[in-house]
Amino acid sequence: MTETLGQNDMSHRLAAGLQRFGAMLGKVGFGLFLLAAAIAALVASAFIGLMLAIAAVFLTFAHSVMRPRRKAKADDGTLEARQTADGWIIET
Repeated sequence: MTETLGQNDMSHRLAAGLQRFGAMLGKVGFGLFLLAAAIAALVASAFIGLMLAIAAVFLTFAHSVMRPRRKAKADDGTLEARQTADGWIIET
């Protein structure tokens, strides 16, 4: 009768345990990678949003500062129009 070693020997259990540990470590590592990528995307999008908001504020101020001021003259040649029930009336 031939005697073979079963799956209960110490080296097989150690190898199987190491394989399970490696598989678990790979899954945990991948999960941590996904978590870090999500946090990095969140921080990057928040940073970009803040930069766009700051740029919008500066452009608003620049538009009001750089806009040429119209000085009202007594007779600048423009016509004024107003709407009435009968239509538009143009005044000088």
